Amino acid sequence: MEHFSTQRLIARDWTTADAESAFAIYGREEVARWLGAEPRRPAASVEAMRARLEHIIALNAQHSQPYGLWALELRGSGALVGAVLLLPLPGGGGEVEVGWHLNPDHWGQGYATEAGRGALGLAFGVCGLAEVLAVVYPDNARSIAVCRRLGMTHLGRTDRYFGATLELFRIRDKARKPGGEAN
Repeated sequence: MEHFSTQRLIARDWTTADAESAFAIYGREEVARWLGAEPRRPAASVEAMRARLEHIIALNAQHSQPYGLWALELRGSGALVGAVLLLPLPGGGGEVEVGWHLNPDHWGQGYATEAGRGALGLAFGVCGLAEVLAVVYPDNARSIAVCRRLGMTHLGRTDRYFGATLELFRIRDKARKPGGEAN
């Protein structure tokens, strides 16, 4: 199922047939080092990635809102270049996170920013959220730059999520008043 699309990208559900392409992303140290809590390790094999995708597919199916971690494919070619997420933050009070995971072979082409904008459009439109957060490891300069390009406000550091000290960013829906109601 397609969740949203942009000029160059389609955010869609993962399938187990994506295991090799997903391994090309999550099997790389330069991606895994920025994801989740310790220990942050790359996927060990295509088969391990397939099992991880089965878990992601099951988790995505449990969300009542259109939340999830979705595959990002290039419009036209269908090549899988990364992933985008819109998910409740673990241990949070209902806060929702936007994030992106790109294959390093596709870094520097604006896909993370484009995917982030698409996910924010879904968050503010279909989901009706008033704000969305991003949490980024302090030395992840690329993702910090994406947060800034998206117009997110840096709120400082937090240790509230994933058992790590992270930079916290927020963006609010400009069409809503601070209390959450529409203008």
